[in-house]
Amino acid sequence: NKVEPHSFVTESRWRSRRRWLGITLVIATIFAYWPALSAGTIWDDDSYLTQNPLLDDLAGLVDIWIPGNTPQYYPAVFTTFWIEKQFFGLEPAGYHWVNVLLHACNALLAWRLLTVLRIPGAWLAGALFALHPVHVESVAWITERKNVLSGLFYLAAALSYLRFDERRENDHPLARRQYVATFVLFLLALLAKTVTCSLPAVLILVFLWRRQPLTRKRLAPLVPLFTLGLVLALHTAYQERVTVGATGADFDLSFAERVLIASRALLFYPGKLLAPVSLTFIYPRWQIDATEIAAFWPLAMVLVIGAWAYAGFRRGRRGPALALAYFAGTLVPALGFFDVYPMRYSFVADHFQYLASLGVFAFLSAILATHIPSHVATRMASVALLAGLGALTWRQSTSYIDEETLWRTTLERNPGAWIAHNNLATIMSERGEHARALGHLSHALPLTTSRDAVERIRFNSATALANLGRLDEALNLYRELQESGGGQLVRIAEVLELLGRDDEAEVSFQLALDSEERDGALMRYGWHLLRRERAGEAVPVMEEWVEGHPDDLDAQIFLADAYSASGRRGDALRTYERALIRCRALGNVPLIQLLDQRLAPFRGTDLR
Repeated sequence: NKVEPHSFVTESRWRSRRRWLGITLVIATIFAYWPALSAGTIWDDDSYLTQNPLLDDLAGLVDIWIPGNTPQYYPAVFTTFWIEKQFFGLEPAGYHWVNVLLHACNALLAWRLLTVLRIPGAWLAGALFALHPVHVESVAWITERKNVLSGLFYLAAALSYLRFDERRENDHPLARRQYVATFVLFLLALLAKTVTCSLPAVLILVFLWRRQPLTRKRLAPLVPLFTLGLVLALHTAYQERVTVGATGADFDLSFAERVLIASRALLFYPGKLLAPVSLTFIYPRWQIDATEIAAFWPLAMVLVIGAWAYAGFRRGRRGPALALAYFAGTLVPALGFFDVYPMRYSFVADHFQYLASLGVFAFLSAILATHIPSHVATRMASVALLAGLGALTWRQSTSYIDEETLWRTTLERNPGAWIAHNNLATIMSERGEHARALGHLSHALPLTTSRDAVERIRFNSATALANLGRLDEALNLYRELQESGGGQLVRIAEVLELLGRDDEAEVSFQLALDSEERDGALMRYGWHLLRRERAGEAVPVMEEWVEGHPDDLDAQIFLADAYSASGRRGDALRTYERALIRCRALGNVPLIQLLDQRLAPFRGTDLR
């Protein structure tokens, strides 16, 4: 049991070196993502975070775990948002810090996992994972907490399973507990993002790398993991179609077209890893024509690369084949065989290859560590490479400072992105720059043939025209949209009101009340009647709206106004007072002052 001093010193120095390498990796990650730490929110951060009522109370925390209550069923992600909101409120910096730190932890776990697998260059692979700019989209975008959180549980589950497999082989008494821990970690990974369902298949690749026989005893524990992953992955695919909206002409693709998309994506993603230039939030949506023989060149190239890797595998060179199998297998959910909502805009996205990229990084790092001599010049070259990637990550992170910057950067790199023009128009309209908004919408319209996109752009154009006072043009456009798809009766009524054509507006409101627009029409129609001094008719309309939307303070005040105008002063007083109590609880000073004015005529009068 005697330990040689030299061995102790060597182990101690190695542990110290690993500690400093880990600290360096974390600090470098934070520094590379520094611009993102002061960024705001973008795109669908509203539905996930800023306008998500489920994050406000304990009841919401329970509802998060019930399928159908959130845009996607990723309750682990929404739970982290719920916890953070109690500490940070809606200040974006806290959420960005968590994303960056989770990404740094994933880099450390990747380093640890590759070390356990005895893959050369493990630390370099972890550093490439941490600092490569292709991951900015996953880290700087708050909603993509899905990637960094699921990655944490995925890598931890992989390490845990390898520990379980070792203990099971040695009949260790804690083997069963280790398996339970693995199962829980895998479940959490799936509940953060179901792309992690590939883990059981990846573990088989690990066994092949280790040259461990694929016996029934070794594979049996993977069956529950395969089943769990399959069930939740199918649930996600169902939600993408039914809840998220991955349906319509944009997704009407033949199997041959999907094969072409997949083969092209399998070449596109490594290209961005090897040459991270022109990274953008929305890439051009490829035009796929399966009737053209030339369109099949990506498939031919993928098959050639696959055949080369398989031949090497048969000759004992397992590394390339297993790395490529991991890369392609992890990407399968995002290759176009399954409909996901972002395919409406592009068939590829940087955040799709967050976990898959680790296969390429491990392969490249192993080549460098194995075939390039380790001396000062090599280390300096590695440092220069990582510094360059970190600088690119810094620069890419600045694109995510705010939504306007993101869409402007997207247009610089992809001028054909209609969604960027459309969303910039929305931002400008909110600032009152309706003429500039209309200009962006005019650019967006010829860039898409999608019916849904065209209708969205034309609707926004009609709104911009109305805000510019070009009411007749807006009315004609709303009517065209109503004829083609419906849903514009309230908008038509509002424009008719502005034109002073109240009788026609009332007809449009009544048509809306008899359609699927009823809920949206109630409040506007009630206000229309109140403005026309028909308060008695307005009361039941507004009562129905308030009953369905008890948190709408403006509606409660309008209802109280209608009560007062129709002579129901007692009802008016009670409704004003209920609204005032709510406003004081919320600290809404402007509405408190307004209600004090409304209540002034009631002072000193007992109407109860």
